[in-house]
Amino acid sequence: MLKTFAAALLLTVATSLSAAQAMGHKHMLPSCAEGQQAAATCVCSNAMSGHHIVCKKGQWCHSFLDACAK
Repeated sequence: MLKTFAAALLLTVATSLSAAQAMGHKHMLPSCAEGQQAAATCVCSNAMSGHHIVCKKGQWCHSFLDACAK
């Protein structure tokens, strides 16, 4: 009985994680251009640190500072 419960729990967790990953891919934002003003909401990424910041329309992407600025 305990093995059945553990297997069901593992299956539920695995299914939930797969669904969460699939939903995350649906709503991915485009990347911002470094040093450019964002035309729409986008992600400013710093490859060195691995940080990702969401910039809103009109902000400037400064990935080396891990910031979006007006």
